[in-house]
Amino acid sequence: KNKSKKMVEIKDGIVNEEDFHSEGNVKILWILKEANVSPEDIDKVRNLCEEFREGGHQKNALSVPTFRKMIYTSYWILHPEMEWSDIPYANEDECYSVVNKIAYINVNKLPASNVSDDKKLAQVFDENKDVLLEQIKSIDPEVIIFGNTGKFFIDNMESIGWDVSSENKNDDDPNAHYFVTPNKGIAINAYHPAYSRLKDKDYCYSIVEKFKLYKTIQN
Repeated sequence: KNKSKKMVEIKDGIVNEEDFHSEGNVKILWILKEANVSPEDIDKVRNLCEEFREGGHQKNALSVPTFRKMIYTSYWILHPEMEWSDIPYANEDECYSVVNKIAYINVNKLPASNVSDDKKLAQVFDENKDVLLEQIKSIDPEVIIFGNTGKFFIDNMESIGWDVSSENKNDDDPNAHYFVTPNKGIAINAYHPAYSRLKDKDYCYSIVEKFKLYKTIQN
């Protein structure tokens, strides 16, 4: 008999509380779409934070574009003075360990395939809006990076104290919509890190550039 598998929510959030809240850390939150899970793993209990913390994604940190660009971008934000060419490889301890300093959440907490359907995601967002906004609020980040998920959140952020009404747009660069909320931080509306038309360096740079800009406004 074929027993249909019950899908279990995948836990996400702050990877390592202590590192995230450590002094001088820039609290970065990535908001992505959903986890790509192979069918045979659908009923596994998974905790993304634990997986990252324990080095579970280190060996595929280079081969999975989502993790690779997430790691490079986060590392660069924490070392903004560095040149791209000096950043260690994403699977090296020095670079990979940046995952301990970030938070990472998905809109859809249930296992999904590698193709995201935005209509379905919009529905998932509507059903779980309050929980997701509450999650962002409790993480209390300084930098929010939307991986092609901004469209779901932007109109709802005010309820948790993020004023995203003053959008800075640059029509030449669709990766460049960002919002600065005084005393709170910056929200960047970026492509999904798996977006293949942007080289790693260009993807990361366009986000780090917004961050540097925001820092100069802050000072």
